[in-house]
Amino acid sequence: MSIGTHKLQVLHILSQNLKNPQPQLVRSNDIASQLNLSLPETHLILKVMNDMGVIESNVDHQLSLITQKGLQCLHQERPLHPRSS
Repeated sequence: MSIGTHKLQVLHILSQNLKNPQPQLVRSNDIASQLNLSLPETHLILKVMNDMGVIESNVDHQLSLITQKGLQCLHQERPLHPRSS
């Protein structure tokens, strides 16, 4: 599976969390298990997505949530590419 597909799946997981009455931060272990990825691979994806501004993660990428920008990307279902500097 491509990294772009994994990023969209992360956004789907994080957006599902918003349906809870009291959404909580999502643990990277839970994301990794749902994506069938190793924790280091998941942390790398979360770091890239955090840098892109589509999610917010704590410093060690153990907890994450989707941002407004992430919701917009998800609704447009467009491929996620890092911002060019």
